[in-house]
Amino acid sequence: MTSKPIGSNRHRRVQVVAAVLVAISYFFAREPAVSSVERRQLASRFSFDRHELNVEQFAVDGLKVSQGVHPRLERLSSWVGGTRSAATLGDFDGDGLENDLLLVDTRVDRLVALPAPGTESRKGGAFKPFAFDAAPLPFDKSTMSPSGSLIVDMNEDGRPDVLAYFWGRAPVVFLRTSAEVNSEGLSLTNFSPVELVPELVGTAEGQWFTHAATQADIDGDGHLDLLIGNFYQDGSDVLNQNGSGDAAVMHQGKSKAQNGGGAKLFLWKAATSGHNPSVAFANKTDILESLCGTGWVLAAGAADLDEDGLPELYIAHDFGPDRLLHNRSRPGELKFAVCLGKRTFTTPKSFVLGKDSFKGMGVGFGDVNRDGFLDIYVSNIADDWALHESHFLWLSTGRIADFKDDFAPYVQASEVYGLSRSGWGWDSRLVDLDNDGTVEALQATGFAKGHVDAHSKLSLIDRGLYSLGFLRYGINRWPELHAVGTTNDQLIHDPRAWPKMQMPTTTLSGYDLNPVFVQAKSGRFVDISTDLGLGDYFNTRAIAVADVDGDGLQDFVYGNQWEPSVFIHNNSSQSNEYLTLNLIQPANDEVGFSIDPQSSVAGWPAVGAAAEILSDLSESHGEDCRLVGQADGGSGHSGHGSKEIHFGLGDFKPATVEVDVRWRAIDGNLQSRTIEVAPGRHTVVLGKADGKGAK
Repeated sequence: MTSKPIGSNRHRRVQVVAAVLVAISYFFAREPAVSSVERRQLASRFSFDRHELNVEQFAVDGLKVSQGVHPRLERLSSWVGGTRSAATLGDFDGDGLENDLLLVDTRVDRLVALPAPGTESRKGGAFKPFAFDAAPLPFDKSTMSPSGSLIVDMNEDGRPDVLAYFWGRAPVVFLRTSAEVNSEGLSLTNFSPVELVPELVGTAEGQWFTHAATQADIDGDGHLDLLIGNFYQDGSDVLNQNGSGDAAVMHQGKSKAQNGGGAKLFLWKAATSGHNPSVAFANKTDILESLCGTGWVLAAGAADLDEDGLPELYIAHDFGPDRLLHNRSRPGELKFAVCLGKRTFTTPKSFVLGKDSFKGMGVGFGDVNRDGFLDIYVSNIADDWALHESHFLWLSTGRIADFKDDFAPYVQASEVYGLSRSGWGWDSRLVDLDNDGTVEALQATGFAKGHVDAHSKLSLIDRGLYSLGFLRYGINRWPELHAVGTTNDQLIHDPRAWPKMQMPTTTLSGYDLNPVFVQAKSGRFVDISTDLGLGDYFNTRAIAVADVDGDGLQDFVYGNQWEPSVFIHNNSSQSNEYLTLNLIQPANDEVGFSIDPQSSVAGWPAVGAAAEILSDLSESHGEDCRLVGQADGGSGHSGHGSKEIHFGLGDFKPATVEVDVRWRAIDGNLQSRTIEVAPGRHTVVLGKADGKGAK
């Protein structure tokens, strides 16, 4: 008789149970799929044209292919050189359309202004592309590089200015002068560069590494202030290839790093215009540092989340918990409270707002479920075979009174809505691309797209793999990066504790797709980027969205790293109605309220103004639908777009739409007015209102 090993039946039962558990886990972990028929139906609603943005003519010494760094960081050149591309869309030349583009292309290492493709035949003619130059202000190209911009009216003279920010120095404000524009349109001669923080010029404290900036009236005095997010700590010597010493350090751990540049806050103080314009801000950074410390900021946002006329601030930290600040300020007197989400028995700690240990790298606002409350879309790293942290969709509970008790009224809903996974994420946007009244979700993804050739310095093993046809697309450094994640926090700030990740051979999530998420019948979002012909392996950092040609369809730019950036023109069907409000804050507080004024009124985009559709949408959008929007001042990572408020109305086709508009006047007083306008695009001058509810 053949004997059986003791416990063999038990072992088989264990194996069967394990297999069943694996199968069940896979069933619950996999993303639900949509049918091919529904996918085609979703894709049929959209159509896009793609235009490569060529700024190669602005390269000084040929196109750069890598980033020079401090010798201490040379082993991490791919990691350190993996950011700084940026894109901004807005009305730069004052023609009334947001058809002007500011681009930071790391290959030319300059901030370039150019008309959006296809808009060169605009009324009055388009300006010729040009690059910004900070001269005569001090600017050392060996240690300083541009990293982004905002199109803003800093000195409130009715002319758009430019805030340029950098790695290696504090921001520069390019103020429009009163000099006449020549026949070729705007040029660098129409701008006067001034320091944002002149007292820091030439000091180590003035060596900033800025990745994010947004504009908002933070203290409610009627003037627009600045929130700026810095990455490396002030005074670092990151870009100095001839540097010495230890003035370039990495983060103090992967989940609670507090040795970064932190968020900085500047309140508008005074300004002048003319041939020698000026602007002055009061530095109130100490207030933010007391609440948030000095984390590694990659994105920042401002939006009025509790409908009190003051913007809340969202600060996205790499290597640490994000921060949501409830705004309790008064004019000239800043006051905030850190608001945290509530954790339940079944909620992972990192799924509680303000307690995450993820890598916040982008932030955008929008109303996903059309309940009348803004939700928050945040990028982290969620890439297959790499790191699945999960992106965030902080879905509002609608209990905005919780803010007063320091609670954040949001739940993490990205998995429920199908937005939890995509890749190594950066800018994140919620935008209605086909005007059906429901937002789509755009995301910038990818990090380092390496390549290897026969002349690369490879290890013996890697050379063997190369000879067999592998490694052509770079050496995947995720295994080493996984090891860094388990490194002792006492060591990780030292670059010598990191494995080599050098350009150009390193690949890290270099072949992610930028998703275009569209909501399916189930309510979950589905990525249809490849169905739309947008399935390119860009390494994108910035997404800037605006209606560049005024046709009611939102266009966008992908700001790509170490490769050409791309403009995506929206040609989708225009069968759906829309309403776009270009809200203008007049420079003169005696100007009256008007819609589509015939005369030119000096003013600037009314950042922070809010609007809500009051017309009955129940038949076309459902019983509980509330459509709301706010004029955004630049929330995100390095992409900044429209300051207009845009509503997709779908098949709701009324003669007029009733809209409630709320804003803060230049004297600081809150205003409200109900208007009735036809669907389409309208410019509204937010002058003196007749009172709440007046028409």
